[in-house]
Amino acid sequence: MIWAVRLEMARTIEDVLARRMRALFLNARAALEMAPAVAELMAGELGWDETSTTKQLADFRAIARNYVLG
Repeated sequence: MIWAVRLEMARTIEDVLARRMRALFLNARAALEMAPAVAELMAGELGWDETSTTKQLADFRAIARNYVLG
């Protein structure tokens, strides 16, 4: 995940969990569980404040809900 931010220019939680790791497509529930930890790591790398981190999580959760089956 750090690799994706530092070397592949990933800038959103969705980008990391959907495109780089494919977790959203393989297991949306697991991706939702991972999202807070990913957000914390990305915040440290990208200098997000609490407001930015909260918005990133909210945006990802809104997208991920569309991938949860059942």
